[in-house]
Amino acid sequence: MAFTLRPYQLEAVDATISHFRRRPEPALIVLPTGAGKSLVIAELAKRARGRVLVLAHVKELVAQNHAKYCAYGLEADIFAAGLQQKQSDGKVVFGSVQSVARNLPLFDSAFSLLIIDECHRISDNDDSQYQQIITHLQQHNPQLRLLGLTATPYRLGKGWIYQYHYHGFTRGDGSSLFRDCIYELPLRYMIKNGYLVPPERLDMPIVQYDFSRLQAGSSGLFSEADLNRELKRQDRITPHIISQIVEYAETRKGVMIFASTVEHAREIHGLLPPGEAALVSAETPPAERDALIEAFKQQQLRYLVNVAVLTTGFDAPHVDLIAILRPTESVSLYQQIVGRGLRLAPGKEDCLILDYAGNPHDLFTRRSACVSRTATASRCRSFVPAAASPTCSGVNAPPTARLSSTMAAAVRAG
Repeated sequence: MAFTLRPYQLEAVDATISHFRRRPEPALIVLPTGAGKSLVIAELAKRARGRVLVLAHVKELVAQNHAKYCAYGLEADIFAAGLQQKQSDGKVVFGSVQSVARNLPLFDSAFSLLIIDECHRISDNDDSQYQQIITHLQQHNPQLRLLGLTATPYRLGKGWIYQYHYHGFTRGDGSSLFRDCIYELPLRYMIKNGYLVPPERLDMPIVQYDFSRLQAGSSGLFSEADLNRELKRQDRITPHIISQIVEYAETRKGVMIFASTVEHAREIHGLLPPGEAALVSAETPPAERDALIEAFKQQQLRYLVNVAVLTTGFDAPHVDLIAILRPTESVSLYQQIVGRGLRLAPGKEDCLILDYAGNPHDLFTRRSACVSRTATASRCRSFVPAAASPTCSGVNAPPTARLSSTMAAAVRAG
């Protein structure tokens, strides 16, 4: 069955076609999590005259993008080891970055368009798998068009991943892979127009972890050893946190809990009601992982604990409570986590966001993610809503705000 595109999805498609008719430079589309990027990709692939390669970094996104395209009654190849398929001869190919990069000779014939989903993950390193693929395809077609899609157009420590915005202002510099952001849709618009549910964020000042002693790496992540060491110092806190989550979950349908480490996730899982929870991590065998995720999606389980594996490519619309028990310096990662709970579902009015890690990020503010927890911004204790701190360039969020820190209220207020 074919899908009817929403007005903003058609606008994104038209903006792409218009841009590439006028300019050859790489372009970027920014759509919030849950906006239906896969439908935009499908429509562009359908309209393209030449061959199209669509890349994603996880098998779930590859399968999702492929399914949306095939819903038009069209055929396309999949090239992803995780999906046990490696076909690359079709007009349209949906591939995983890892599989394509390891088999570049199979992609020697010219492609006219390369679409990269979650393109904020592209590294500046010329040896990265993304860059290897781009270079290889350009060698076979110097006129290759490159389009990126993301909900979060910035990288920690680097800033904006594009140079020029179509509204007329400059974000990044000439080193940015994407020259132009040709279309952007704010999260606030999606919520106000009923395409996503509002997030109700509660910062937990009384019972929460203190990760202020930790130093994050350039990726915005903390080492597992440091996290485990810090969590052991605060081991009495976790039972209280889980007890509170279970209390909030009484009126909720689906709860996703983001743990700091595998050891932490096991502790959390052991404290949840027996028979109602599952744990998924990089250590979970693929078949078991798929079965647990499917049981959660079918609402046979209420709680799904995970460690850094379900931030993208995961679609369970019934999720209406997100509990964040891990610190991150990456505003991109934070927004991806929260985005897991904003999709529409029958009877769903909002998504409760419980942050027990004091993450200082504003879900609605578009900004470069250059500031770390150890920088001045994180030491500013006053909360300046959606504005820069008077002492630094970072935007503060309320690290110890009381339960009145409700994002949905801000949305409704306009």
